[in-house]
Amino acid sequence: MSFRLISILPPQATLQEKKNFYHFYADVIWFGVLNGSAISFLAVYATRIGANAQQIGLINAAPAVMALLFSLPFGAWIEPQSKRRATFITAFLMRIFYFPLILIPSRLPYEIQVPLIMVMAFLMNIPATGLGVAFNALFAEAITIKDRAQIAGVRNVFFAIVSIITSLTCGYILNHFAFPVGYQLVFAIGFVSAALSTLHLGLIRPAIQENSTFGINTEVAQDFQRKVNCKKGAGTSIFSNLNNHLHLEIIKSPFRSVLWMMFSFHFAQYLPLPLFPVFAVKVLEVSDQLISIANAIFFLAMLVISSQVSTLVSKFGNQKITGLGLIFLAGYPFILSISYNPLPYLAAHLLGGTGWGLASSTMFNFVLEKAPSETRSAHLAWFNLFANAGILSGSLLGPWISSLTGIRWALLLFAVFRFWSGLNIVRWK
Repeated sequence: MSFRLISILPPQATLQEKKNFYHFYADVIWFGVLNGSAISFLAVYATRIGANAQQIGLINAAPAVMALLFSLPFGAWIEPQSKRRATFITAFLMRIFYFPLILIPSRLPYEIQVPLIMVMAFLMNIPATGLGVAFNALFAEAITIKDRAQIAGVRNVFFAIVSIITSLTCGYILNHFAFPVGYQLVFAIGFVSAALSTLHLGLIRPAIQENSTFGINTEVAQDFQRKVNCKKGAGTSIFSNLNNHLHLEIIKSPFRSVLWMMFSFHFAQYLPLPLFPVFAVKVLEVSDQLISIANAIFFLAMLVISSQVSTLVSKFGNQKITGLGLIFLAGYPFILSISYNPLPYLAAHLLGGTGWGLASSTMFNFVLEKAPSETRSAHLAWFNLFANAGILSGSLLGPWISSLTGIRWALLLFAVFRFWSGLNIVRWK
């Protein structure tokens, strides 16, 4: 396996960097198994045992709620820590929650399972918030800026291939095992893959320390750092200490525009998300096997477009490709809104996979381009805060709007908003 991977590693990389790339690849391979199993089918399982759109919305909102509460404290805690150690600890504490999912389907009444799954979703996303901050900082430390687009693109390729295979395998399992045994097997696959992904994260050893800034010129970065230093010596008041730890200057810096764009992106992305499993299961009445095929189409589209991301970024930049990805994602709820049989449902996943393949490969790199390396963790914490504010707002407002307009009109409205938000990101200067 390592000999196959070596051909897709940057040729100028050192031995330690190549080892790190291997572990980043192995991490995403096992995360792809987790994604194609437990992550992909948890909302479907909850819907099949009676969860409504509001409950699915709360499950989707759990990461955002915890991020809003804990992003900045985690950012302050992680800043001086070993990024590898912080990533491993938070990944372990988060992913251990996948183990109870193996037992819950056969041990508890359905009316208790949905509230319990909701509680678990909120608890596991406390360490998940720290993982988001720590992993992003680890990725930036371990991979030079010139290699990030390539590594991110290859990770997406592995993620897509493994997710396709796993999703189809899980669809086969669910079609051939009685309910809920099939789901227990799917959740067991998810837990094992989560453990192996965490192991590889713990084996990454950053080999570089960057001193450069990217996307912000030197004068701006130096002025920003002077403001931080001045505030550090301004006194010992409660506000001053809070400002020092949380870097409140960031929301007044040029990075503020990036934060609002990321809020808009995630708000538009998550508005229709709680409606998708409800629409598939209760309106279109699709089977688990068809859902697995649709997921495979989604990840296949991701795979194909990810192979072209590096070329597209070199021509148009990370910002425009991120916005273009959201425009493609608008096709997902639009096609669903006019779907009355499985064929358009499958076509929606084709557009959605294309859009997410573009956006997921470039969005983080776009943020990194604009974040000064001196306070990168703090900038990423603020990015997580704004992104998760968008996730929370979208996850809660989507089902509420759907209850007022009907699910089809809501999907159409959200498609228009996704398109508008993506266009704004493309056109921003």
